[in-house]
Formats: sequence, structure tokens, C-alpha cells
Amino acid sequence: MSFSAVSHAADFGGDCCSDLEERIAELEATTARKGNRKVTLAISGYVAQELTWWDDGAESNAYLHGLGPTQATHVKFIGEAQFAPGWTAGHTLRIQNLADNPFGRNAATGAAINQSSAAFDQGLNVQMSFWYVQSKDLGKISVGRQAEAAKSIAMFTDQSGTQIIDNYTFLAGFPQFGIRRNGVLVPGMTWGQIGYCYSQNVPLGGDCDGLVMNSIRYDSPFFGGFSVSASWGEDDDWEIAARYAGQWNDFNVSLGAGYSQNTDNRISGTVVMASKDSQFFQAGGYIEHQPTGLFVHAAYGREDNNDAVLMNGKVAPDSHHWYVKSGIRRKWMPLGATVIYGDYAEYDDQLGPAALALGAARSTFSRYGGGVAQEIDAAAMTVYLKVQHYDADVSGTPVLTDLHGLDLVSVGGLINF
Repeated sequence: MSFSAVSHAADFGGDCCSDLEERIAELEATTARKGNRKVTLAISGYVAQELTWWDDGAESNAYLHGLGPTQATHVKFIGEAQFAPGWTAGHTLRIQNLADNPFGRNAATGAAINQSSAAFDQGLNVQMSFWYVQSKDLGKISVGRQAEAAKSIAMFTDQSGTQIIDNYTFLAGFPQFGIRRNGVLVPGMTWGQIGYCYSQNVPLGGDCDGLVMNSIRYDSPFFGGFSVSASWGEDDDWEIAARYAGQWNDFNVSLGAGYSQNTDNRISGTVVMASKDSQFFQAGGYIEHQPTGLFVHAAYGREDNNDAVLMNGKVAPDSHHWYVKSGIRRKWMPLGATVIYGDYAEYDDQLGPAALALGAARSTFSRYGGGVAQEIDAAAMTVYLKVQHYDADVSGTPVLTDLHGLDLVSVGGLINF
């Protein structure tokens, strides 16, 4: 990096500009020149925060928190340079803030955001760091810590403007909240234990193999709106995916499907299986009628665990989940588009190790609600209100019958930069 030399201002014979040389020198000394560097650098990201009031049937409170991993407040650095006609090389670094993560849990201490704790601090996290080479005609190869090929492929088809703030995962939810029966918390039973994903060994709900890991990934160019991707990571996870985005007459359409296989027992740092062979299929789509703004988004996922035996001696179940969101997106005021929506999710037999240890055999976890989001174009901002209700129906043991539901009302904001 080089700095420019000091320039000398003309003296017009008065005292009014006597400090001009000093001010110019100061400004130029703090201005970095690009020199012969070829890589351009773009910085982007967003800040997001929610205030959530919750009621579990016996206790209520209000918590201020972020949107969980992947969706959290973050900053992203992308550097890129062209080294031949049609060819570029670059890098991506994404750092997220998990200082108030509603999703996470410390496996050693049990610390998490739940009824007894309003905070869980995991600090800053380097979520992604990878380099890539891309050809306009041949596609893109990426190497490093990055999203796998099928990560969030069903969820990311949602183009309503509410995907980050409300989707079918627990990323912005509270999987470590305990569930009550007869007004008393059931020991070891949390909402995440009936929305559990063995592909990652975490209570994620949907997007069961939405991984970020050290890997190599290929993405094809788009042909007629279609593209395909494939990745292989850390010896134990491989994924394939296909995407489509286009316009059919007056309709905007986005589609995605992916398949993954994961055999890494320590993918989340917590071993829950004696041996592992989990496959996950997911598909999603979005369609919006442009003249009216009416839209529908849907997603489906199925996890097969091949009768894997858990460390507690139980057998990991196969499970599936589905989700639908529908509403209207219209610009009724100069500020920006207003989105009004309702959604419903169902998670069937996603029983975690603790639920199985309590004797659970089958389960249905229903989550429904809706919200309104207002975009403010001039500030690249969205403010929103959302309402959610959780219900659980578990069979196999009287300990888990007649469980209380959970109600949540959140207000929040997200501002891009």
C-alpha cells in the first residue's frame, strides 16, 4: 500500500487559508492508494434483532435476541479479479455475530436460551472462508469452509421477502425451551427433541443437512434458468442439488431440490450415534403472481437414518417434515413493499435422543402463525411482526401426553449494508 506525497497549496497572501497545507497533508496521509492491486473488494451484510414475548402455559417473559446461525447479523467480504476473458478468481469471508444466539447450546454445560436464561453468547464466528475460480461458460469451483451444494435449497426458494425472518427451521426459534405437562417442565424434554435432525445431530427442524464445512463444491452455469451443484466435504458428506429460477407469463417461479448423505458422527461435535448413515432429501418452490402480488411457498424434507443405533441404545427414526407459507406482497405505500402472510409447518417423528430415552415412539409437532413485514427501500430495511404457536402430540409413554403448547410474538428489524 502506498501513500501520496504532500501537495502544496498556493498562498493568496491572506491568513484565511494559512492552515490549508496542513489540512491537505492530513487528508492525503490517511488516503490509501490502490496501487497495482487487481482484486476488487466488496463489503456487505446486515444487522438483525428481535424482541420476543413468549408464554409456555405456566410462565411468560420477553427476550431480546438475534436470528440464530446462518441468519444472524453478519459481515461478508468478497474479493474478485478477472485473470482471463470470461474467467475470474475470488474469495469470500463471512463473519457472524452469535452473541445472542437463540438456537445454540453448550453441550458441556447445557447453557442455552430457555425459560431460565435470556442470553447465550457464542461471540463472533467465522462461518465461511473459501476461494473460488469461475468460468462464464464452465461454472464455478469453490474450495474451503462454505455452504454445501444442497444447503437450505428448499428454504431459499422463498422470494417473498420474509425468508430470513420466518421459515421452517429453528434458526430464529427456541429449540432449547422446555415443554411443560400439567404446568411442570418435563425433565430433558425440549421442543428441539421433536424437531431433531440426525444428519447434523442438532434440533434444526427443517433443512436437516444445511451444513457449512470444509469442502470442494462445483456450481454449473445457468442454462434456461436451470443450474446444478455438487459438493464433497470432510470425507463424510456429499451432496447434489438442482435449481431453477424464471418467469412463466405473469408468474415468478423459483424451484430447488437436493440430496445428501452424511456419515460423520462428530459433525456437530456431539456424538449421538454408534454408527451413522443419514440421507436427507429436500425440495421447495415459490410462485408469485406479479400483477396481484399473491404468492405461495412450500418445502418438504425427508430424513432416512437406516436404523442407526444411538449411544443410549435407542434406534434413530426416519422422519419427514413439510411447510407452506402463503400471502400477498404489494407496494401500497411509497416506503416499500408490504408482505402479509400466514404459515404452517409439521414435523413428524423427528424424535431426538432425549425424547426416545423418555419412551416416545411417534410424534407430530405443529407450528403455525403468520405476520406482516414492511420494507423501507430508502434504508434497505425491513421491520416486522410475527406470531407463532407450537403444539406437540407424542405417543409411546404417558410421561409425554397432554403437553402444553408455546406461544411467541416477535417484533424485529433487519437493515442491510
